[in-house]
Amino acid sequence: MRIRAGKNHQRRAIALVMVMVVILAFGVLAASFAFSMKVEMCLAGNTTRDPDMEWLGRSGIELASFVLVEKMQIPVEGQFDALSQMWAGGPLGTNEVLMAISLTDVPLGEGMINVRIRDLERKININIADEPLLQHTMQVMGVDPFAADVIVDSILDWMDPDPNPRLNGADGEAYLAEPNPPFPPYRAKSGPIDHISELLLIRGIEPSLYYGLGAGPGPGDGAPPDISGVGIGELGNMGLRDLFTPIGGPRVNVNTASVAVLSLIPGLGLNLARDIVQTRRGFDGLDSTEDDLPFIRIQDLGVVPGMVPELITILNRFCTVRSSMFEVEIETRLGDHTKTYLATLVRRGSRDVLVINFYPI
Repeated sequence: MRIRAGKNHQRRAIALVMVMVVILAFGVLAASFAFSMKVEMCLAGNTTRDPDMEWLGRSGIELASFVLVEKMQIPVEGQFDALSQMWAGGPLGTNEVLMAISLTDVPLGEGMINVRIRDLERKININIADEPLLQHTMQVMGVDPFAADVIVDSILDWMDPDPNPRLNGADGEAYLAEPNPPFPPYRAKSGPIDHISELLLIRGIEPSLYYGLGAGPGPGDGAPPDISGVGIGELGNMGLRDLFTPIGGPRVNVNTASVAVLSLIPGLGLNLARDIVQTRRGFDGLDSTEDDLPFIRIQDLGVVPGMVPELITILNRFCTVRSSMFEVEIETRLGDHTKTYLATLVRRGSRDVLVINFYPI
């Protein structure tokens, strides 16, 4: 009898364990199902909100366009574009209309938008950069001379419709046999660069050269680092994306460009570029503040220490005080959902703004 009772007790224990295992399995399945349903609901919610988010983003484009053209109506401020002005986040460059407008935390229906405007003339247009400028860039970035020859020739080959490569370059089908990692085989473009990230496809350009040391991919290029206190041999921490843009005018805006970009302008160099930036920043030494002293004309560069009239004549070819192309970043928020869009605008006149592209990031 005792043996039979022991066996029954053992069977009950095994049955209890099996029941517990089954309950645990069902619990895991239920949790997995609940998680899947939550993901599906979030995806469905995002899908239903996407049209609303897109219209919020497009409203941000309209707001940026209005600010850019309205600023042109101000008698003096309309003659130049500077970081101290409202479109760039500064306190100046406003009239009665713009004073009543904000670019941050703008409520629209049930949503909200934040708009950030950056001019593209703050960088050098890579599509019009010639060999001396590219070689100079490689030099100040600390690139090995042999590697610099490969990079410069390959950049020019990438944009050149001629399929024949330069001495140290790569063109035609060279990238089919030896693509830049981690990309699969591809052909050289043989045309203008449309997005600055194309540089990562060009022979010799590694991520550290494109992004800069210690940097990495991000949703936007952001503002270039300030190198006011460094020497010319220390520009290796800059990335090509901080210096160049594929979209923009042929001349660099001295009111918005960084020290690094200005130092690449023929005839300037790092010291004079630093003096230009310090002069426009005013007494507090900071951009985008009320005491900024932007240049209304290129001739106003004559107040910069060390500037000579002969150099100002040269700078007229490479520099401007106006910007015509702008990158607009719109952050949209609807409830707990956020989405960011980028757009490129061209200001073609005092009442004419053209939208080149608009896409989510």
